Parts: sequence; structure tokens; C-alpha cells
Amino acid sequence: MAFQYEQSVEICKKQQGFFGSYYTATLLAAVGRNRYLIRYETRFSEDKTRLLVEPVDADEVRPFPPPVPYTNFFVSDRVDAYIDDAWWVGSVTTKVDPNYRVRLDSTGDEVHCAFYRLRLHLEFQDGQWLYIKDGPQTDSHQGNAGEQGEQPPNDGYQTNADWQQS
Repeated sequence: MAFQYEQSVEICKKQQGFFGSYYTATLLAAVGRNRYLIRYETRFSEDKTRLLVEPVDADEVRPFPPPVPYTNFFVSDRVDAYIDDAWWVGSVTTKVDPNYRVRLDSTGDEVHCAFYRLRLHLEFQDGQWLYIKDGPQTDSHQGNAGEQGEQPPNDGYQTNADWQQS
């Protein structure tokens, strides 16, 4: 995928301690055919005086996901939880009105998350944003989207065209 100079992107590092996290960054330049130079928006250099700039592999870069105005999550929904300046992939385990408990895929830890620090987890595959549900959904899940957004699909896959409101 081709990115533009100063485009907001997310970086999913494939190394120990970062796997399963998405950090917001700004694309600064292409470095050869398969790498980009990026500047993180929430990670700092070792001396903590400036934002971290580093080259990353192209397969670690994805566009910034589209906004999905959905906050009424159910147990087993795949979500990203904003923790320690990054989005961490996990699954809702419990609703604690109005917040949630989320089990993180990377560590297995269960964390308490405010509702405004959660977003629906989307995968970027073949140029499309997909919601891939993991775990069973109940019939009560259908038609209970609330005022803030639409419901994740019951069939397990949904493209970005499917959830955009008209």
C-alpha cells in the first residue's frame, strides 16, 4: 500500500513487548521498497527529549482505522483498549457499567477500561477494513446498537462500507 508524506498511520511492531499493540505515528518517508521512516506520537527517544523516529518494515504499517461510532460492547467483542499510549488488542470479558474489563491478547492480563478508551478492533486486509469477531455472539447482540453506533456483524466479517452510516 502506498502512503503519503505526513499521513497518520498505526504501527504494529512484531517484536517482544510490542506484539498486539498499535502505536499512532506519522509517516515521514519511504526507505527503499519495503520500509518507512516514521515518527511516533506517543513514544520517545531514550533520553526522553523528542518523539521517537525510526524505520519500520512495510508490513508493520497500516492506515489509521476509520472511526466506528460504536461503544455498546458485549462480552467476547474484539476491541482495542488504549493503555500506556497504545491500542492493545483484546476481548471484552465483563461489562462494568459504563466501563469494561478486557483480556489482552498479548499478555492474557485482564484490565479495567473506561468505555471511551475502547474501540472496535478492525483488521486491514487487502485494502479493506474488516471486523472479525472472535467468540460466540448471542441473539441479544443483534439490533442493540444504541444511539452512538451500529452493531458489529453477526456473520463475523464486515467491510468498511457495511458500517458507515448513511
